[in-house]
Amino acid sequence: MTAFGRLWRRAPLWRTSVIVTVGALGMAAFYPTPALKKAMPWLPGHLPGAAPPGNAGSGASQPDAQGAQPNGAPGLGDQIGVPDPGITEHGSLTIAGRILPLPAGDWHPILTARSGAHGELSQQVLARTDRGVVSGVIVVRATQQPVPADLAEQLETPCHDDRDYAAHISDRPGISQECSYTSNAVLENQSVSTDPFITAAFSRMRTLGFPIPSLMINVGWYYAAAAGKGTAHIETVETLVAPIERGSRQLLAPPQYWNKASVHKNPEASQFIDALDRWMIGWSRVLRQGFDGTLNTATLVSPLINDPSAPQPS
Repeated sequence: MTAFGRLWRRAPLWRTSVIVTVGALGMAAFYPTPALKKAMPWLPGHLPGAAPPGNAGSGASQPDAQGAQPNGAPGLGDQIGVPDPGITEHGSLTIAGRILPLPAGDWHPILTARSGAHGELSQQVLARTDRGVVSGVIVVRATQQPVPADLAEQLETPCHDDRDYAAHISDRPGISQECSYTSNAVLENQSVSTDPFITAAFSRMRTLGFPIPSLMINVGWYYAAAAGKGTAHIETVETLVAPIERGSRQLLAPPQYWNKASVHKNPEASQFIDALDRWMIGWSRVLRQGFDGTLNTATLVSPLINDPSAPQPS
């Protein structure tokens, strides 16, 4: 009997340690963390619930990894893109053939997706950083082809939430529907949204080390243009801005003052929401021009692009 065999029989604690170590190495190989997968891309598996990594370092914003949902069920999307977060966007970008204006600051792509039987719905999440802290997040969805009108009704639901600080709705029957609204978004828990695409985007931000405030204020915009035969072209843009002190994640007011019933009981919270409501009116007009193809990007200058959390010169 070899020395290894004798040791295997006489040292049960050592034997158990070897078994556990080999098992742990196997689990790590087939279910590696994102950091381990990045360091050792030749490992065979990926973490359950995470999309297989795409060409994150390529700098391309187009989808590059497959993540099909069974039976067409809504989820992350039929195609998931993991762009390089080191890219910086300014001014505007194009999604689904339309211009999306960007508020002031450095915007970094976090996640993209295309879904639908023909890839008709495009989605993207971008994050803005200021002095090392996330001061804004954009979630945009836009259709490249007409979609059923019932999908338009689903996307419009947040416009009618009683918890909104304010909402402005314009309906031209048979032509278009438009609304803009402001509401709060609590981000301190792990379940940021019931939408798996948004949840995945925030999870990626945390994995990448983006410091995210515990609460942000959402400026939502929804537009649907009738396309005939019960279909419509749709775009929704959620712009989350952080009511924080410059360069920190400290909220301007305690969390209890950021709901609709209490916001005007705190001067800092009230001032921020009032300023955001005023900015939303002009910004909604710019978003609609981007949808219609009439936006002159040369007009995207201060103060139009400066939301209340926009970066200020040092």
